[in-house]
Amino acid sequence: MTKRSILIAVLLGGLIAFGIAGADDGLQAIPSLSSRVTDLTATLSSAEKTSLEAKLAALEQRKGAQVAVLIVPTTAPEAIEPYSTRVFEAWKLGRKNVDDGVLVVVAKDDHRVRIEVAYGLEGAIPDAAAFRIAHEYMTPKFRAGDFAGGISAGIDMLTRLIDAEPLPPPQPQTQTQRQRSAPIPEPWWSPIEFVVGILFGGVFGVIVVLILSRPRVYRFVLGRVPERARTFVIGLLNAVPITVLMRHPMAALGAVAAGSSLSAIAGLSKAPRPSRRSGGSGGGSSSGSGSSDSGSSSSGSSGSDFSGGGGSSGGGGASDSW
Repeated sequence: MTKRSILIAVLLGGLIAFGIAGADDGLQAIPSLSSRVTDLTATLSSAEKTSLEAKLAALEQRKGAQVAVLIVPTTAPEAIEPYSTRVFEAWKLGRKNVDDGVLVVVAKDDHRVRIEVAYGLEGAIPDAAAFRIAHEYMTPKFRAGDFAGGISAGIDMLTRLIDAEPLPPPQPQTQTQRQRSAPIPEPWWSPIEFVVGILFGGVFGVIVVLILSRPRVYRFVLGRVPERARTFVIGLLNAVPITVLMRHPMAALGAVAAGSSLSAIAGLSKAPRPSRRSGGSGGGSSSGSGSSDSGSSSSGSSGSDFSGGGGSSGGGGASDSW
């Protein structure tokens, strides 16, 4: 064989190897797993998704089996069967060495649905049962445009079959998981509540100080209070709304401290003097109302931290179209 022939053979081999290596480049990327229901088409409403996830979470807590739902526009260029297998292998649904996972893939634009079943549930959900669930309970509702109803009906039937299967009981929660899920009792001496009381008390304290800076209001509220006790009384007045809102003793104490400090700085231990203006009867005092922005925002999870338990696929499944 001449050098030229060897060079051509090497080039051809390289091109073939490069083509094989790049054959998967056109395939869809596997979406990340973060919840039991992954909807890439925005088909399900938030309430529908929450309802489905609640069913699947209850099943996993009761039996240990993991069931996940994936809704995609299309699985092209693959058929739904190899695509579902790739997703299942990437997500590793089900418990390790139990392999009790199920994946429901709905390809909306392709009008195809696939129930992928792992080895551990092959006895409970044989291929014939998976096809019957997809064909009789899911696709008729999909055909009518009721995707949430079809998925819910399929999950109900899968749950019934899994409940009848004798599976190893789910592992009890670890101490760390129990600590994360259990509410943390907050002590009455919480420094966090004290700081929150100071912050909110400072906001309310500014308003209280501005109101009491008017001589008539000051005399009406504090006229009979001893001078030494007036700042403390102002702190108590300032703590009233904080106590109602926070319902914590340390928050109330922080509000008292904030209100007393602000009144002392403003010199409200003594009655304020009326403002004097030149010009006779036209004199008047203008007071600007203080504005306070108290913003408290709470963000929720939306997503839940769901992940596969290390199971493997390969048990079987069934597909259907509508």
